[in-house]
Amino acid sequence: MSIEELIKEDSSFTESGFLAKVDNTFIMLLTAIMTDNMTRVEHKISKELFNKYSSIVNENNLNNERQMYDELNVWSTQIQSIEKTNDKYIIHVLLKSRYMDYKIDKTTAIYKSGVNDHRIEKDNYLTFEKSVNAKDESSARKCPGCGANIDANSTGKCSYCGAIYDTASYDWVLTELN
Repeated sequence: MSIEELIKEDSSFTESGFLAKVDNTFIMLLTAIMTDNMTRVEHKISKELFNKYSSIVNENNLNNERQMYDELNVWSTQIQSIEKTNDKYIIHVLLKSRYMDYKIDKTTAIYKSGVNDHRIEKDNYLTFEKSVNAKDESSARKCPGCGANIDANSTGKCSYCGAIYDTASYDWVLTELN
C-alpha cells in the first residue's frame, strides 16, 4: 500500500504528522524507561511492549540500576512500508537515533556499564498499527471514564478519575521495536 492510498482511506493521515508521532513515541518510551515511569507511555504502546519494557524497568530496580539514554537525538525517521489487513493498517518505520546508552547505580549515580562517553548511532525498526475502523480522533479528547478533557499526549491518564486513554481505538500504537 502506498502513502497516497492510505491518505485516500484515512483522510486524517499525513506523513509529517505520523513521523512526528513516531519520534515523540520513541522519545517518550526511552524517557519512561529512564524515569521508571512506564505509565507515561502505556497509552502509546501495545500491552505486549508495555509488559516487556516494564519487566526491564523492574529488573533494573531489583539490581538498583537506572537505564540512561543521555543526549538522545532522533535524526532521521522514514516509512519503510505500509500494509493493510482486514482490520488494521500497519506501518514499518526506520528511526535513526544517537544517544549514550548506559546504566548507573540508582543510589550513588555511579556509572556501572554501557557507553557513557560518546553517542552511539542506532537503527531502530518500529512497527505501528491502527485499526481500520478507528474512531475520529477528535472524540478522543474526552475521558472515556468521566468525560473530562484529557491530554492524550502527556500521560494518557485522566487527572480526575484515573481512566487510561485507549489510543488503539483512535490512533497509531507502537507494537514492535527492534
